[in-house]
Amino acid sequence: MKHLISRTLIRLLLILCIPMSLAAQRQIAGTVTDTKDRPIVLANVYPINSFDGMATDSLGRFRFTTSSTFPMRLVVSHINYHSDTLTIRKGDPMENIRIRLRETDDYKLSEVVVSVSAFGVGGKQNKTVLNPMDVYTNPSGNGDLSMALRQTPGLQDVGDREGFFVRGGASWETAVTIEGIRVKRFFGKNRFDAPARSRFETGMFSGLSLSTGGYGATEGGALSGLLRLRLAGKSPSSVGIGISPLFVNGGGGHLSRSNRFYIEQNASVSDAAYIRLLLKPEYKLPGTNRSYAYNARTIWNPTSQDEVKGLFLFVHDLSSSALRIPSPATAYMLYAGRNTYGFGMAVWRHDFEGGKTTSTLSAGYSEDHNRLHRQLEIEPDIESTFRTVERDANIRLRFDSRIKAWRLSYGSDYTYSEAKSSVREDKSSALPTLREHLVAAYAEALFPLSNRISATAGLRAEYSGLTESAIVLPRLSATYKLSPSSRITLDAGGYAAPGDYYLSHGIVPQKREHSQQYNLTYEWRPSRTQVLRLQAYDKEYSRLTTLAPDGTASNLGKGYARGLDFFWKASGLIRSFEHWFSYSYTDARRQYLFSPDQERPDFVAKHTLSTVLKYWCAPISSLFNVSMSWRSGMTYHDPNIVSPAYLNASLPANFSMSASYNYPFKYKKAGGVLVFSVHNLFNSDPTYGYRFGDKPIGGVYPSVRISTPYRQFYMVGLFINFGIDRRQEIMNTDIKIKSR
Repeated sequence: MKHLISRTLIRLLLILCIPMSLAAQRQIAGTVTDTKDRPIVLANVYPINSFDGMATDSLGRFRFTTSSTFPMRLVVSHINYHSDTLTIRKGDPMENIRIRLRETDDYKLSEVVVSVSAFGVGGKQNKTVLNPMDVYTNPSGNGDLSMALRQTPGLQDVGDREGFFVRGGASWETAVTIEGIRVKRFFGKNRFDAPARSRFETGMFSGLSLSTGGYGATEGGALSGLLRLRLAGKSPSSVGIGISPLFVNGGGGHLSRSNRFYIEQNASVSDAAYIRLLLKPEYKLPGTNRSYAYNARTIWNPTSQDEVKGLFLFVHDLSSSALRIPSPATAYMLYAGRNTYGFGMAVWRHDFEGGKTTSTLSAGYSEDHNRLHRQLEIEPDIESTFRTVERDANIRLRFDSRIKAWRLSYGSDYTYSEAKSSVREDKSSALPTLREHLVAAYAEALFPLSNRISATAGLRAEYSGLTESAIVLPRLSATYKLSPSSRITLDAGGYAAPGDYYLSHGIVPQKREHSQQYNLTYEWRPSRTQVLRLQAYDKEYSRLTTLAPDGTASNLGKGYARGLDFFWKASGLIRSFEHWFSYSYTDARRQYLFSPDQERPDFVAKHTLSTVLKYWCAPISSLFNVSMSWRSGMTYHDPNIVSPAYLNASLPANFSMSASYNYPFKYKKAGGVLVFSVHNLFNSDPTYGYRFGDKPIGGVYPSVRISTPYRQFYMVGLFINFGIDRRQEIMNTDIKIKSR
């Protein structure tokens, strides 16, 4: 029987490989040089929409076979040179092809995209850029943007909470913008002991960049980091569907005949009934857990100089959970939540005559209504209801100009925020309404100091109606190009924002919290598919929010975060493999909220290590992915320990490993991807903290351990598209460029 199974598997693999071996093979060879006929090493040469190709050797030579048909478009690219495309028709010579690439401008402002990372001059070196497929193929991400980003350097994996915890900073210290418009509530609500997912699907965006260090004067509202999202562009008309045990989604896009107008709409329904099969015994989902979402995206080009983009999102969530409470030990607290969220925005970009100045006018509005009912299972009369309403409006005008080698950005923002919160128990009570009017103006210039040195200087001025104060924030950076493939950058800047404690602690901010950041970065990128980055940083906090024993809030806290980040990503060093290694050391202490003195926050681990491995198996057209993450223990408060410190105990270290499989296929006019993933392969049972009772029993405060609601999580998804071959999004990853 064993030999029969082995023979059957071998025959199946041979059948899958036969179509590929039957395809006509053609050999292509040549050299790649610069304009001075010097060979270019590690230039990527490959036919578009093919798995064939290679990187040039030390003499700039390439030679490979391909089954691509004529006419064949051959792409040649290198990180330090302008890419070129050569069309080869039937009968054209395919030996001794000579291709010359022109070197890029040393101080070009546009970002250099390296699949996972973009490092540019003028303060952009701290950016980590992901495309949507990097998120979808990361096993730890489960298709969610925020979870996938936790594998990048500088971010902490705080297992039971959502948000971007950047370099010793709290989650609210990282802002999110879409085309410059701030997104106030990026994540869902009413999730317990597990992070809520992002409300925005990754496929809406063409680029995702996270600044883990300083960012330019054109943005504000964040002390630690900034996530910038760019809306995806036009696509051919198409219809797509997705099916899994958790959700069903469908949608379509339409492109006008003139190619000037595009609209895309998508709707999805998700239900957590499947998750009940995977829950640990101590977790329950007693009621309805269902989500409805709709989004629409448009692009309109009324003229060749104008572009208008729009985005609308509506999400309605129903949630329920039952959590064990410390006392009585066998009792559960029941939660039932209802959340409705809406977000809309529009962007108008205009290129003036001459192409040296571009204006961008954008506006956005969001509204979030949340209701959470809490009830003790064994005593239904003990109940309470929490209600919150949040509104956020943003309008922004920005100009970008080029004067010779100088790049200028200047403009202004206006933001209005409003939040209301109330609770009903024996009697109703409400917090004072929070209203914020924030006006900002900014100017920033990028300019060359020499052929090897470029600098950025920016200034941002803000006035806050909530704190009735104004502030000026300078930001500077300088980059020195050590060689065509390496550079070193130093940047510094000031950042300020009111703390976001209204819903979590009932605090209306009276002052801004401040941070001062200093970053030193070394970056080496010998090719488009390889990057190495080392960064040392120092972040100083002041005016942090603290709480006295009687609940009085003040801004007397201070702190710091210092550390090192290491990041290395490469494709093709081992045939058909892509790897991504990340390590962060974080030394962070702060006097913050209940901490009487500076101590390590409960969302910071000193050591964080993560790895993502991808392998493309060409014979069976499959992508295999593995991710591993490890972090040292975090702190927590234990009332049973007598100590002057508030965060007086430590949790054990945490290790997790996940895997996924992607099979792209095509059947007649339909293209699709089959996805299978397993989260937490080794069935680890991490500890994220403890819930303690309000009163001691026998002199000891009872507790309940906080962990993941499930040990392992299995996911199968089928995504089919009619009109666009989405398989290319997997085929055109960096893996194939150097592994052919």
